[in-house]
Amino acid sequence: MSVIEMTQDDADQDMIAELRDAAERVVADKADLARTRRLRRTVPGHDTGLVDTFVELGWFGVLVPEDKGGLGLGLAETAVLVRTLEKGLISDPLLPIAVLGTRTLVHAGREAADRLLAGVLGGEVRPALALDFDEALPDVRWSAGRLTGRCAAVAGGVAATHLIVPVRCDAGVELYAVAVDAPGLVQTQRWRADETPVGQVTLDGAEDAILIASADRGGPAVEAALDETRLVAAAGLVGLGERMLDMTIDYLKVRHQFDVSIGSFQALQHKTVDLYIQKEIAVATVAYGLQLARQGERVMGALRAKGRASAAANRIGREALHLHGAIGFTDEHDIGLYLKRALTLSAWLGNAAVHRRRYIEMGMIRP
Repeated sequence: MSVIEMTQDDADQDMIAELRDAAERVVADKADLARTRRLRRTVPGHDTGLVDTFVELGWFGVLVPEDKGGLGLGLAETAVLVRTLEKGLISDPLLPIAVLGTRTLVHAGREAADRLLAGVLGGEVRPALALDFDEALPDVRWSAGRLTGRCAAVAGGVAATHLIVPVRCDAGVELYAVAVDAPGLVQTQRWRADETPVGQVTLDGAEDAILIASADRGGPAVEAALDETRLVAAAGLVGLGERMLDMTIDYLKVRHQFDVSIGSFQALQHKTVDLYIQKEIAVATVAYGLQLARQGERVMGALRAKGRASAAANRIGREALHLHGAIGFTDEHDIGLYLKRALTLSAWLGNAAVHRRRYIEMGMIRP
């Protein structure tokens, strides 16, 4: 039983075990690192068939409440899914759409948002939250029934059917949903560290936008969805760290110098033990973050989990690359794919430094 499962009751544990087993089967059947290489610098950057598979399995409805037609499960269940899928580098269709975009719709609370949620369950609607760099709200204006502005960093935007666009107003932040093929909306992309795309959206009087959250609710909806996604992304970083560490230990067993396995060298054993400790600390911190979220301390849980998991995954990745020696620096070796994914996922929604700063700004550290 994992640390995450230990924080749940018996019914939750059974569901988590079922989801983990299903995700492991999907990784075994669908993960293909040769395909992952071929999809680099392409749009949408992942196997589109994965979306159909995830929809069939009901995973797009995991975080949708039961009264809105979803499974009504929680962040812990989603975290187990993403943690497992990241070991095969195939969680990308879930994180920006089924977690960030979908939870923004859930928190929006208006009937128009609920209608979009119904489409999410069947895969017809794939929402992406349109933000600027560093998760800042974009500079977008609403006038005469049209959206005008720019959203420079839209995770999942190139795979989305609808964008959720925050618009600042005097009373707060409103949220509008607009189809990606709406007149006046143009989307291009830039490439992240792992060579997957992030959307860059220009709204030049985009039409047919629908109000899905009023000014008093839009800002809190975005903040809640971001923190929930940070928790799930932290679990994904744990999965990446686990996989990179396993790959490294396997390599140390088969690589020989002076007619002995280099895994027998005490210095390398000490280094791998240090990495194992970092991984276990990240596992425990993510579990604690999920527990805090269940207790209503979502913000604290998210910054602890995302900060620690980001630092651990990056350290494990760097050390794993070094322990693989020269072969680890080649593009042909799989360890590089995992390190680049760890760099990308750790930077998304704030890395360790960002969340340490958030912790300080919340007044948790005093002179």
